[in-house]
Amino acid sequence: MPHSSPHLRQYYGINYPLAGHPVRRRLKRDHPATTLHGHKVWGSALLMMDWLSREPLPPGSRVVEVGCGWGLLSTYCAKQQACEVTASDIDPAVRPYINALAGLNDVELAWRQAEFADWDAALLSEIDVLIASDICFWDQLAEPVWQLINRGIDSGVSQILITDPLRPPFIEVAEACIEDFHAELLPLTIDTPRRHRGALLRIENR
Repeated sequence: MPHSSPHLRQYYGINYPLAGHPVRRRLKRDHPATTLHGHKVWGSALLMMDWLSREPLPPGSRVVEVGCGWGLLSTYCAKQQACEVTASDIDPAVRPYINALAGLNDVELAWRQAEFADWDAALLSEIDVLIASDICFWDQLAEPVWQLINRGIDSGVSQILITDPLRPPFIEVAEACIEDFHAELLPLTIDTPRRHRGALLRIENR
């Protein structure tokens, strides 16, 4: 698909189809709607991409994006950071969207349908970096996210990065991680041209 299409937008070098793009029309026609807003691009994913453009991951890092939705971050890490990436979401309906986005960007992504609790010590021990954006949008998600981070730390995940527009459940997780894991909470702002504000929760486990 030509990158000059009027229905194609670029985010940090990643091609993303807008509503009028043939890929989007085909997805809407052929596949069921996603749940948990997995069809949207969230500003926190762009905050993460901006951060990684300045603080890149080591090439070849084994990366998992949990709660991936479209897999925009996964695609970015595979294409722009030369990482081995697994996109993971609880909703199986996002997979055609992930495949479409990966295809538009000429990358390959592994896929795993999973909720946070499914990422056990055995799986986490096989990765280097855990990333996510906008995964604390309900109060009841704070505890599962903290438990996921705790298992990741215990399993030797080198780096955990989560961005969010500073919703209360995320702040609760961040405060716990600062106390328990010496995490950092870094404020972020970008213009795409829409302004996005939030923060990055960064945990180094080395």
